[in-house]
Amino acid sequence: MKYLTYYENGEIISTEDYKEAVKKLERKNRKETVQKFILHKYIFAFFLDEVEDPSQYSLCEKRGDSLEVYLEKKNAQGNLICKQREEITEEEGQRILAGELAWMKDDERPLVRDFYLQSLLNGLKYSHRMEFEREVYHYEKQDYVVFDKAIRRKADCHLLECLFEDDVQVRVRRAKTIPRYILNMLVNIEPASEQWAYA
Repeated sequence: MKYLTYYENGEIISTEDYKEAVKKLERKNRKETVQKFILHKYIFAFFLDEVEDPSQYSLCEKRGDSLEVYLEKKNAQGNLICKQREEITEEEGQRILAGELAWMKDDERPLVRDFYLQSLLNGLKYSHRMEFEREVYHYEKQDYVVFDKAIRRKADCHLLECLFEDDVQVRVRRAKTIPRYILNMLVNIEPASEQWAYA
Protein backbone atom coordinates (compact mmCIF):
# COMPACT_ATOMS: atom_id res chain seq x y z
CA MET A 1 0.00 0.00 0.00
CA LYS A 2 1.22 3.46 -0.86
CA TYR A 3 -0.22 6.59 0.66
CA LEU A 4 0.14 10.34 0.52
CA THR A 5 -1.00 13.33 2.53
CA TYR A 6 -0.70 16.89 1.26
CA TYR A 7 -2.27 20.32 1.35
CA GLU A 8 -3.69 21.41 -1.99
CA ASN A 9 -4.70 24.81 -3.32
CA GLY A 10 -5.79 25.43 -6.88
CA GLU A 11 -7.18 27.90 -9.37
CA ILE A 12 -7.85 28.38 -13.07
CA ILE A 13 -5.27 30.38 -15.03
CA SER A 14 -4.85 31.40 -18.67
CA THR A 15 -2.65 29.53 -21.14
CA GLU A 16 -0.32 32.54 -21.22
CA ASP A 17 0.10 32.46 -17.43
CA TYR A 18 0.66 28.70 -17.60
CA LYS A 19 3.51 29.13 -20.09
CA GLU A 20 5.15 31.77 -17.89
CA ALA A 21 4.84 29.53 -14.84
CA VAL A 22 6.39 26.58 -16.69
CA LYS A 23 9.37 28.73 -17.75
CA LYS A 24 10.01 29.67 -14.12
CA LEU A 25 9.71 26.04 -12.96
CA GLU A 26 12.09 24.84 -15.67
CA ARG A 27 14.65 27.46 -14.68
CA LYS A 28 14.34 26.36 -11.06
CA ASN A 29 14.52 22.60 -11.71
CA ARG A 30 15.98 20.16 -14.20
CA LYS A 31 13.55 19.24 -16.98
CA GLU A 32 13.73 15.54 -16.07
CA THR A 33 11.78 16.35 -12.91
CA VAL A 34 8.67 16.86 -15.09
CA GLN A 35 6.06 14.16 -15.62
CA LYS A 36 3.65 14.43 -18.56
CA PHE A 37 0.84 11.92 -18.90
CA ILE A 38 -2.84 11.26 -19.54
CA LEU A 39 -4.77 10.17 -16.46
CA HIS A 40 -8.04 8.26 -16.86
CA LYS A 41 -9.88 8.17 -13.54
CA TYR A 42 -12.92 5.89 -13.35
CA ILE A 43 -15.00 7.31 -10.51
CA PHE A 44 -17.07 4.99 -8.32
CA ALA A 45 -19.92 6.33 -6.17
CA PHE A 46 -22.17 5.04 -3.42
CA PHE A 47 -25.69 4.36 -4.71
CA LEU A 48 -27.31 3.76 -1.32
CA ASP A 49 -28.86 6.87 0.23
CA GLU A 50 -27.97 5.92 3.80
CA VAL A 51 -24.23 5.70 3.10
CA GLU A 52 -22.40 8.78 4.44
CA ASP A 53 -18.81 7.72 3.72
CA PRO A 54 -16.96 10.81 2.34
CA SER A 55 -14.29 8.65 0.68
CA GLN A 56 -13.93 8.73 -3.10
CA TYR A 57 -12.95 5.46 -4.75
CA SER A 58 -11.42 5.42 -8.23
CA LEU A 59 -9.74 3.11 -10.69
CA CYS A 60 -6.91 5.01 -12.36
CA GLU A 61 -4.94 4.50 -15.57
CA LYS A 62 -1.85 6.67 -15.83
CA ARG A 63 -0.64 6.68 -19.43
CA GLY A 64 2.82 8.16 -19.83
CA ASP A 65 5.99 6.39 -20.91
CA SER A 66 4.35 3.26 -19.53
CA LEU A 67 0.92 2.26 -18.24
CA GLU A 68 0.22 2.28 -14.52
CA VAL A 69 -3.10 0.94 -13.22
CA TYR A 70 -4.12 1.35 -9.60
CA LEU A 71 -7.03 1.69 -7.19
CA GLU A 72 -7.24 4.95 -5.26
CA LYS A 73 -9.14 5.95 -2.12
CA LYS A 74 -9.26 9.69 -1.47
CA ASN A 75 -10.38 11.58 1.62
CA ALA A 76 -10.47 15.35 1.93
CA GLN A 77 -10.63 17.47 5.10
CA GLY A 78 -10.78 21.02 3.79
CA ASN A 79 -7.65 21.44 1.66
CA LEU A 80 -5.89 18.48 3.36
CA ILE A 81 -5.92 15.46 1.04
CA CYS A 82 -5.24 11.88 2.14
CA LYS A 83 -4.84 9.20 -0.52
CA GLN A 84 -4.28 5.47 -0.52
CA ARG A 85 -3.11 3.72 -3.66
CA GLU A 86 -2.83 0.04 -4.56
CA GLU A 87 -1.35 -1.10 -7.85
CA ILE A 88 -3.31 -3.66 -9.86
CA THR A 89 -2.84 -5.23 -13.30
CA GLU A 90 -4.52 -3.98 -16.46
CA GLU A 91 -6.53 -7.21 -16.60
CA GLU A 92 -7.72 -6.74 -13.01
CA GLY A 93 -8.82 -3.21 -13.88
CA GLN A 94 -10.84 -4.48 -16.82
CA ARG A 95 -12.52 -7.07 -14.61
CA ILE A 96 -13.50 -4.40 -12.09
CA LEU A 97 -15.03 -2.21 -14.80
CA ALA A 98 -16.91 -5.26 -16.10
CA GLY A 99 -18.39 -5.79 -12.63
CA GLU A 100 -16.43 -8.98 -11.93
CA LEU A 101 -15.51 -8.45 -8.27
CA ALA A 102 -15.65 -11.88 -6.58
CA TRP A 103 -11.88 -12.40 -6.97
CA MET A 104 -11.25 -9.32 -4.77
CA LYS A 105 -12.81 -10.86 -1.66
CA ASP A 106 -9.71 -12.77 -0.50
CA ASP A 107 -7.03 -10.64 -2.17
CA GLU A 108 -3.96 -9.94 0.00
CA ARG A 109 -3.99 -6.21 -0.84
CA PRO A 110 -5.97 -4.19 1.75
CA LEU A 111 -7.44 -1.60 -0.62
CA VAL A 112 -8.59 -4.30 -3.04
CA ARG A 113 -10.50 -6.02 -0.23
CA ASP A 114 -11.90 -2.68 0.96
CA PHE A 115 -13.14 -1.90 -2.55
CA TYR A 116 -14.90 -5.27 -2.67
CA LEU A 117 -16.57 -4.79 0.72
CA GLN A 118 -17.76 -1.27 -0.17
CA SER A 119 -19.25 -2.64 -3.40
CA LEU A 120 -20.95 -5.53 -1.63
CA LEU A 121 -22.24 -3.73 1.48
CA ASN A 122 -22.63 -0.08 0.49
CA GLY A 123 -23.55 -0.18 -3.19
CA LEU A 124 -20.28 1.24 -4.55
CA LYS A 125 -20.61 1.26 -8.35
CA TYR A 126 -19.00 2.83 -11.41
CA SER A 127 -20.35 6.33 -12.09
CA HIS A 128 -18.31 8.12 -14.78
CA ARG A 129 -14.83 8.64 -16.21
CA MET A 130 -12.64 11.72 -15.84
CA GLU A 131 -9.72 12.36 -18.19
CA PHE A 132 -6.85 14.69 -17.34
CA GLU A 133 -4.07 15.90 -19.65
CA ARG A 134 -1.58 16.47 -16.84
CA GLU A 135 1.90 17.85 -16.20
CA VAL A 136 3.52 17.53 -12.76
CA TYR A 137 6.53 19.70 -11.91
CA HIS A 138 8.67 19.17 -8.86
CA TYR A 139 8.90 22.46 -6.98
CA GLU A 140 10.99 21.85 -3.87
CA LYS A 141 11.47 19.03 -1.35
CA GLN A 142 8.19 17.05 -1.55
CA ASP A 143 6.14 19.87 -3.08
CA TYR A 144 4.70 19.73 -6.59
CA VAL A 145 2.87 21.95 -9.05
CA VAL A 146 0.19 20.16 -11.09
CA PHE A 147 -1.16 21.56 -14.37
CA ASP A 148 -4.24 20.09 -16.01
CA LYS A 149 -4.29 21.41 -19.57
CA ALA A 150 -7.52 19.57 -20.35
CA ILE A 151 -10.18 17.96 -18.18
CA ARG A 152 -12.95 15.86 -19.71
CA ARG A 153 -15.86 13.98 -18.20
CA LYS A 154 -17.40 10.98 -19.94
CA ALA A 155 -20.81 9.75 -18.84
CA ASP A 156 -22.80 7.35 -21.00
CA CYS A 157 -21.79 8.28 -24.57
CA HIS A 158 -21.15 11.96 -23.90
CA LEU A 159 -17.69 13.52 -23.54
CA LEU A 160 -17.80 16.94 -21.89
CA GLU A 161 -14.98 19.48 -21.82
CA CYS A 162 -14.64 20.85 -18.27
CA LEU A 163 -12.23 23.70 -19.08
CA PHE A 164 -12.57 26.53 -21.56
CA GLU A 165 -10.12 26.50 -24.47
CA ASP A 166 -7.73 29.08 -22.98
CA ASP A 167 -7.91 27.77 -19.40
CA VAL A 168 -5.48 25.60 -17.42
CA GLN A 169 -6.14 24.28 -13.94
CA VAL A 170 -3.14 24.65 -11.62
CA ARG A 171 -2.80 23.11 -8.16
CA VAL A 172 0.05 23.37 -5.67
CA ARG A 173 0.55 20.30 -3.48
CA ARG A 174 2.56 20.71 -0.29
CA ALA A 175 3.49 17.49 1.45
CA LYS A 176 2.23 17.07 5.00
CA THR A 177 3.44 14.46 7.48
CA ILE A 178 0.72 13.29 9.86
CA PRO A 179 1.35 11.03 12.89
CA ARG A 180 0.52 7.45 11.91
CA TYR A 181 -2.16 6.89 14.56
CA ILE A 182 -4.06 9.99 13.40
CA LEU A 183 -3.74 9.01 9.74
CA ASN A 184 -5.06 5.54 10.56
CA MET A 185 -8.17 7.07 12.10
CA LEU A 186 -8.70 9.36 9.12
CA VAL A 187 -8.42 6.82 6.32
CA ASN A 188 -8.39 3.39 8.01
CA ILE A 189 -4.94 2.40 6.76
CA GLU A 190 -3.76 -1.00 7.87
CA PRO A 191 -0.48 -0.99 9.89
CA ALA A 192 1.49 -2.76 7.14
CA SER A 193 1.46 0.34 4.92
CA GLU A 194 4.86 1.97 4.84
CA GLN A 195 5.39 3.39 1.35
CA TRP A 196 4.85 6.96 0.17
CA ALA A 197 3.95 8.05 -3.32
CA TYR A 198 2.52 11.07 -5.08
CA ALA A 199 -0.20 10.93 -7.71
